[in-house]
Amino acid sequence: MSSNCLMATLILSLLLWILANNTIVASGCMEIERNALLTFKAGMVDPRNFLSSWEGEDCCKWRGVVCSNITGHVVKLNLRNPCDIFFEECSCLSGEINPSLLLLSNLEHLDLSMNNFSENSIPPYLGSFKNLRYLNLSYLNFGGTIPPQIGNLSKLRYLDLSFDSTFSGITLRVDDILWLTRLSSLKYLDLSGVNLNTSTSWLHVINMLPSLKVLHLADCSLPGISTSLSHFNLTTLDVLDLEGNSINSTLPTWLRNLTSITYLDLSSNEFYGVISDEFLLRLSTLNVLFLGNNGFKGMNPKALRYLCNLTALDLSSFGIGGEIMEWVEKMPQCVRNNLQTLYLGDNSFRGNLSGWLEQMDSLTDIDLGSNLLNGSIPAGVWKLPNLISLYLYNNSLEGVVSDIELSYLRKIQYLDLSFNSLTMRVRDDWVPSFQLKEIFLASCQLGPNFPTWLKSQSQLEDLDLSKNIIADTPPSWFWNMSHFISVLDLSENQIKGRLPLLMGFTKLWYLNLSSNQFEGPLPISLPYNLQIIDLSNNFFTGVLPNIVLPRMDYLFLSNNDIGGHIPSALCESTFLEVLDLSNNNLSGEIPECIGKSQEYLSVIDVSTNNLVGRIPDSLCSSKYISLLKFNSNGFSGEFPSLQNCTSWRGTSNFEDTLSIESIDLSNNNLSGEIPDEITDLQTQQYLNLSRNNLIGHIPEKIGEMRSLESLDLAMNKLSGNIPRSLSALTSLSHLNLSYNNLSGVIPIGNQLQTLDDPSIYIGNPYLCGPPSTRNCSANEINYEDNESPKDKFEWLWIYFGVVLGYLFGLAVFCGFVAQ
Repeated sequence: MSSNCLMATLILSLLLWILANNTIVASGCMEIERNALLTFKAGMVDPRNFLSSWEGEDCCKWRGVVCSNITGHVVKLNLRNPCDIFFEECSCLSGEINPSLLLLSNLEHLDLSMNNFSENSIPPYLGSFKNLRYLNLSYLNFGGTIPPQIGNLSKLRYLDLSFDSTFSGITLRVDDILWLTRLSSLKYLDLSGVNLNTSTSWLHVINMLPSLKVLHLADCSLPGISTSLSHFNLTTLDVLDLEGNSINSTLPTWLRNLTSITYLDLSSNEFYGVISDEFLLRLSTLNVLFLGNNGFKGMNPKALRYLCNLTALDLSSFGIGGEIMEWVEKMPQCVRNNLQTLYLGDNSFRGNLSGWLEQMDSLTDIDLGSNLLNGSIPAGVWKLPNLISLYLYNNSLEGVVSDIELSYLRKIQYLDLSFNSLTMRVRDDWVPSFQLKEIFLASCQLGPNFPTWLKSQSQLEDLDLSKNIIADTPPSWFWNMSHFISVLDLSENQIKGRLPLLMGFTKLWYLNLSSNQFEGPLPISLPYNLQIIDLSNNFFTGVLPNIVLPRMDYLFLSNNDIGGHIPSALCESTFLEVLDLSNNNLSGEIPECIGKSQEYLSVIDVSTNNLVGRIPDSLCSSKYISLLKFNSNGFSGEFPSLQNCTSWRGTSNFEDTLSIESIDLSNNNLSGEIPDEITDLQTQQYLNLSRNNLIGHIPEKIGEMRSLESLDLAMNKLSGNIPRSLSALTSLSHLNLSYNNLSGVIPIGNQLQTLDDPSIYIGNPYLCGPPSTRNCSANEINYEDNESPKDKFEWLWIYFGVVLGYLFGLAVFCGFVAQ
């Protein structure tokens, strides 16, 4: 009887609980939560049918949905894209994150990572999940500002908002990082790639998270770092990653208090000073130590004796030199035995690889590039059993590398042997047992035939076969070899054939086919993600296709035979920095939109074409312009106005290091006067306006262009005196004022004393003084051309006075004779 009463009580309690929560259970799933999920699904674009199982009554059985075994509430929603977006061609969930998710009031775990919500920002209402302990919104292409409401998730232990703007151009930032202080239970934090450049108090905020174990702040544009903290709370930190922040500082003293740290990455910053024995003694728990690419100058390898647990060491660009074998042998034996990753690239090590490298058989990743190493690659190196990456580029290694040596590399994924004196000899029928992701074999004597063994490499991401004397046509399989190619460099060979559409290369962002013998028209379409294109020095013909490439940064098409007009689609490349179309057969006018919305445009070279019309004023919108080459065309009209080009004018500000340095408008049909505003371009080093129809005077303040090294105004119709301020140009090494209508005394002094070639001033018959052969009289008259009305009337009065005097004298003489 008592058991029945107990059962009734339990049932009544359950009913009361359901009523209290205003919820109906539908086959193991709360109906209100099922409807919320369906509403969320309706706002999604799902090309891979990831959410195809989201139907039926029991939402607890849907993919990515986990319910509590006790309450039936949805507690976990994992919609992470299973496809690795960095190494695979993926279709992602996209669309709107519907606020209906807020009805999942018991949600503890939310993972939407590796999808694409690029048109949206992080919704502030995500800060309303009071029970959330895990939040992963990494690599969603969210832009804008991280909402401070995320700080309301007081139970949060794991937060990953890491971001990559490489292909999207979108920026995710934090305006005020103080909201982090409310996440006192946080153990894992990753904000890598998020812009924190205004968060000057970032370290003091992080120091208020006493439970933190993992901190990733790579590539965050951190605004410096405090070298000391009055009270240190991060004693439980296991992982600290500050890579790629350009932090300029000595090593902070508080790093010594990280007594349980296992992973420390300070690489690619501007840290400087000495790595002391005491510093390493305090970090004896380290497994991974990345200090490369900073301002450190050397380290005693014996100091590593405190780090016997070390498995990964990065001392790239560390200012280390001497015999590499001697340096490595000074490392303690425990470190040499355990090391799996060794990065010593970009140092000054001498010697060869024999006698030490093959003995470190735990190594999986080796980077010894950009040193002074010589000799051959020992057989034992190829036989290292676990080798995944081998970087030996830019040394003086020599010898033959054949398919026999390469066959030992069964696990290799990354191989760089570029810029040595190596020769690759591989049989045409050889099929490797490995699948490489990166192959860099520049200058390895691979030619003349295309390497057929590449046909088997279906996982390739980066391929560099430049400078290999390949004189072959790429086989059809080459252009379909891998859909993951992001970098392709075949430059400086003798490769023939036509360029196909490349539409299978959806991840391609770097394409360099320059200095080959490619021919035919350019493809009518190119991969959407391309950022750098170099097709210069080939035999391409046809016209420039009207392709929109919104992510393009650099375009090099010089020295081809491309005709037609410059397409307006180039204006859609708003991130364009360099545009080089020189030495082609382009015609028509430059589109008025060029430069208007391209604020990063720094180099424009359209020289040696058949372009006509005016030089567009829209170029003034590009505040980073450093080089303009419009020479050898048919541009006409008056000299471009510089009144609106205020951003080109150099001052002492840091930003002005990108101000204009070179202008070449020579060999055109420009007319009018040289504007006085040109002297405001104080960072300019090269100015060539020769072979035009310019009139008027040389600007009087030309001497204020103190950076000027070369000035060419030859073959115009300039008149008047040469400004005396020209002598103030102390950096001037080239000057040409020949074949104008200049007059008066040639200025002397300072740098002009060294420019004593008479041809500088030839063709100006009214100039006098050295180095010309014409001497100046004491009362030298400055002859000027008669194009100025004022000068014309002055000369008329002179002539009138001379004639009147002559007539008066003649009358007096005649009267005297008559008497």
